[in-house]
Amino acid sequence: MDRSMVPGMDLPIMHDSDRYDLVKDIGAGNFGVARLMRDKQTKELVAVKYIERGQKMLV
Repeated sequence: MDRSMVPGMDLPIMHDSDRYDLVKDIGAGNFGVARLMRDKQTKELVAVKYIERGQKMLV
């Protein structure tokens, strides 16, 4: 896929620890965790949702 054709994809991909500082965990559910993060450059607060990948087997 051509990244230039997708809005917001013109920015370099960064690992969360490169761009954001963890403020606190704000919630968790069946599919992942939501965290309050602060942008290191702009100091803006953002919510980031971490979604688990792969299948789980219930026993």
